[in-house]
Amino acid sequence: MFNQKSLATMTEEAPYLQPPPGRRYVRSFLFTRRADAPLAHVHLLVRSLLVLCLSAAQLRTMNTAHPDLLGAVVLWVPSIAIFVLSGMHGKVARIYLLLILPTMISLFLSWTLLNPVPGNVVFVRQQVYPGFLTLSLAVWQLIWLAIVIGYYKWKRGIINGVLLASVVAIILCYLLPLPSWTFGRLPLLFPMTISISDQGLILALTKVVSYSGMMLLTVALVVTSRDVELMGLMRQLHIPRPIIFFLSTVFRALNLALTDFETIHQAQIARAIDARPRSFIQHLRDMASIAVPMVAMMIRRSSEIGDALLARGYTLRQKDVDFYEKSPFKPLDLVIMLICLVLLYMAVGPFPGLTALFQRWW
Repeated sequence: MFNQKSLATMTEEAPYLQPPPGRRYVRSFLFTRRADAPLAHVHLLVRSLLVLCLSAAQLRTMNTAHPDLLGAVVLWVPSIAIFVLSGMHGKVARIYLLLILPTMISLFLSWTLLNPVPGNVVFVRQQVYPGFLTLSLAVWQLIWLAIVIGYYKWKRGIINGVLLASVVAIILCYLLPLPSWTFGRLPLLFPMTISISDQGLILALTKVVSYSGMMLLTVALVVTSRDVELMGLMRQLHIPRPIIFFLSTVFRALNLALTDFETIHQAQIARAIDARPRSFIQHLRDMASIAVPMVAMMIRRSSEIGDALLARGYTLRQKDVDFYEKSPFKPLDLVIMLICLVLLYMAVGPFPGLTALFQRWW
C-alpha cells in the first residue's frame, strides 16, 4: 500500500500533464488538439501573456490617424505560426479559416465604403444616396414583382425567385430605357457618398490583417489550453481553493455536456434523422429537440457529481493536498517572456511603427 510520499515521488518522476500512451488527441476547453502540439509545451501563463501582448501590438497598428500596415503584416506572421503550431485538426482549422474569411471581407468593405478617409489619391467618389426618398412607380418594379410571384407559383420558393428577379431587373435597366413615374420626394437623413482613397485602403487592409491575426491567436489559445492546466496554474498563483473547485467543476461539466451532445446527435443519426434532405428551419428544429434530453442528462450529471463528492467526504474547508499536475517553467518560457516585453514596448511604448521607420530610412 503506497503512502502519500511514495505517490508524490512517482508523480514527480512522471511527465507533466501527459495523456495516456497511444492517444493522439486530447480535449481542450471546447475543442481537441494533438497531444504533441508544439505550442502546448509552453506554460499556460506564458502562452496567455504572449497572445495578449501580440494582440495589443496588433491593436497599436490599427491607429486610424497613422495606420501601420507593415507592422501589421510583420505581426501577422507569428500569429499564423502560433495558429499552425496549436495542434488543431486540419479539417477544424479549415472551417475556422472559412468562418473568418466573410468577417474580414465585411470589415474591409465597411472601412472602404462606409468610413471614408481622406487621402492624397482618390480612386472612387460616387454619391449613393441623395438625402431623400423618391416615391415613384417604375416598370422594372412590376417586372421584378411578376418574376417573384411567378417563380413562387412554379417552384414554391422565395429566395431563388428574388435573386432571379433582381438579376433580370438590373439587366433590363441597363439595356432598355424603362419608364417610371415620380409622385414626390421625402427628405430623410443626409446624403451619402462613397469615397475610396489610398489612405482608406491602407487603413482597411491594416484592420483586416490585424483583426485576422487576433482571431487566429484567440483560437490557438483556446485550442491549446486544457482545464487541468488552468487548475494547475491557479494553484501556482495561490488562488483561493473554493474558486478553483468551482471552475474545475464548471469545466468538467462542460466537457461532459459536449460528450452528451455528441451521444444524442449520433442517436438521431442512427434513427435516420438525415435520411431526407432537410431545410435550414428543419435543422434548427432538430437542434432544438436536443435541448430536452440535454437538460435531463445535465441534471442527472450534477446529481452524480454531488453524490460522488459526498461519498468521498469532500468539503471546501478540509486541508489542501499538493496538486502534482503543475507545469514547470522552462528556458523556452523565459525566452518567450523576453519576446513579450518587446511586444509590450511595441504596444504601449514610444514606438513610431514599422511603416514610419521604413519611410524614415528609405
